[in-house]
Amino acid sequence: MKIIKLVFILFLIMALCFFLVDCEQKSGGNDDNNDDDDNDEEPEPEETAIIIDHRHTDIAKIPDEWIKKVKELLNVHYAHTSHGEQVTVGLERLSWNGSRYNFWYETCNLPVSTEHLTMLDGQVDDEYCETYVTPELYWQTDEGLDLTRSVLNDFSVNVSLWAWCTQLDDYSSGDAQQYLDRMAQLEKDFPNVTFVYLTGNAQNPVQNRQDRNNQIRDFCQKNKKVLFDFADLDCWYNGQQHFENGVQTEHPQYHGDEAGHTTFESCENKGKAFWWLLARIAGWKGV
Repeated sequence: MKIIKLVFILFLIMALCFFLVDCEQKSGGNDDNNDDDDNDEEPEPEETAIIIDHRHTDIAKIPDEWIKKVKELLNVHYAHTSHGEQVTVGLERLSWNGSRYNFWYETCNLPVSTEHLTMLDGQVDDEYCETYVTPELYWQTDEGLDLTRSVLNDFSVNVSLWAWCTQLDDYSSGDAQQYLDRMAQLEKDFPNVTFVYLTGNAQNPVQNRQDRNNQIRDFCQKNKKVLFDFADLDCWYNGQQHFENGVQTEHPQYHGDEAGHTTFESCENKGKAFWWLLARIAGWKGV
């Protein structure tokens, strides 16, 4: 009889254990699979496009170490017509405020310095020097591509970009696609150079220009390019975006002709965004 009672008690204990284990598994209390999931490392984020626009003008947020790295690591080749002067004028005006934003550029020559942001302004080939650089002289023709390649081969630049005038007001989608294709080709030819794409300025309320700018934006997002959104910087002031007839257009605050067909304030915004652009290219993750 004692043996039967002992067997019965052992049976009850075993049944109770199985019941507790089953309940715990159903509740997920100590699920081994859950533990494994919790310990899995997060996947590395995919590389994304670098888009610089009106959200990136507070350069006080850029750490000193990245301002320093821009000066030490990057040499810029910048080609443009008169509207593009907004960037260089803005950089010059910021440079007046102290050594943190020191800027040194030369026409058709690259300054040598690790204490300044250095820039070669224009296109140059042997004895030829051009500071008013139209599309034909940078990307649109074989001769222009050769000029760009000459600069990149002859000078130690590692960032190159070209700024629009008003061409996109009238360009077809095919014309804009040629710009995108030619820039992509230059990227393949010079893998150690960062090429920066730009939107066209937004001074005129032209729907076609907005469409072409959106075409450039979409391409850069999809293909993880670096974009300096010049038009977006034109349109925003004090948290407000300006429209005319439903088209994103330069804010009235920037109507003027102090430099580059706009105001000094607009130029300074472009200069601030340009520092942000270069800090990102240098490796800063932004905020």
